[in-house]
Amino acid sequence: MDHQKVFSTNIFVKDDYLAPQRLPAMQEEIYTLYKQREQNNNWQTNADLHKKEPFKWFATDIGKTAFDIIDKLDYNVEEIEITGMWGNVLNPGETHPPHTHSNNFLSGVFYLESDAETGIIFSDPRPAADVLVPRKKTKTNENSNLLSYISKQNRLIIFPSWLVHWVPINKSKRDRISISFNIQIKGQVGEQHEFQSAEY
Repeated sequence: MDHQKVFSTNIFVKDDYLAPQRLPAMQEEIYTLYKQREQNNNWQTNADLHKKEPFKWFATDIGKTAFDIIDKLDYNVEEIEITGMWGNVLNPGETHPPHTHSNNFLSGVFYLESDAETGIIFSDPRPAADVLVPRKKTKTNENSNLLSYISKQNRLIIFPSWLVHWVPINKSKRDRISISFNIQIKGQVGEQHEFQSAEY
């Protein structure tokens, strides 16, 4: 029997995304801003890192990666833009509640510093998917309604902006430093007066 996976949710993960020697300078820049903070819990920079000189090269690289993803998904998109990019410092004991990133197409996170004990969790976007869930022989990303990704240093994760996600409590003894970003499509979105359908 032909097994067809339909209405898929695409999450892209890339380990060892940057050359390791790039990371210390980026961490230092985030911590420099962190020391000027006015709040202590779930601290974030302003969402304009992509416009700041120390991070412009990184924003350009992320833009190219996101465009390649959009092309791989067979979308006809000519141009994209980063609408926001910000640094995060999650102290031990802190968490971040469930949320989405409205008015964007793709979102992502890059882990600058982490001991791989704190991750990011995504929930199944289908509203009725947990009405009946049989016992599992083996937990996989096809039969689970929650997926957890470890926040490994130098790991990049890109996902649909509408996908609900959150960060569990940082149970480690170290700060988790990351850079998050949003990406939007520029120009016409969708086809006028036409269902977005495919035939098999």
